[in-house]
Amino acid sequence: MKRVSLLVDRLDRLRLSAEIGLHRHGPWWLLLALSFCLLLVLAATLLPALHADLAAAQGSLRALQARAANGEAPTGAPQSASERHYQAFQEVLAEESQVLASIQAVLDLVASHQLLSTHAEYQRGRDLQAQADTLQMIVPVRGRYADIRRWIEEILATQPFVAVDELGFKRDEIARNEVEARVRLSIWHHPARPAEGVGVLGADATERADEVNR
Repeated sequence: MKRVSLLVDRLDRLRLSAEIGLHRHGPWWLLLALSFCLLLVLAATLLPALHADLAAAQGSLRALQARAANGEAPTGAPQSASERHYQAFQEVLAEESQVLASIQAVLDLVASHQLLSTHAEYQRGRDLQAQADTLQMIVPVRGRYADIRRWIEEILATQPFVAVDELGFKRDEIARNEVEARVRLSIWHHPARPAEGVGVLGADATERADEVNR
């Protein structure tokens, strides 16, 4: 009973204090008091979560600093569109050991599409900006336009690392069904590594490619 009476006495005092404050300061005092209480509750709720986020951010910062100190590139950063395109380009490039096989495939397709080709010219190149090597082929062919078009389409469909750089046509007589075409292709491939001794296209690329053509 004593505890109940003490509790009732405290409630009466609080009620009296609220009534006196309301009489002295008006209803704005009560509104400010309630707002202050709400702010205290929000602070008690949000501060632990903010503290956890801050600790996680500090941990990530320490990990990045450790990678930078070890000379490692930061991971997880979003790639730009140009970086994604360059990565896709690098994934399509052929290996050095595939170059001669690609030349052979291009020339075999000449015969399979009933075209004639007397010779082909070859030239090596390097694109420093793209960090890739190229082997350019200039292949003159003779045949029907539809067959030449299907030949080029099959090359592009079966050799994803081959690009058509130039295509020119010539017809001696309008009445003839045959045309002459000069096609310049580029085989894009990764630069050869010094440790790789098998299938490397060396300085005698032109001679070896001519052997394939014959």
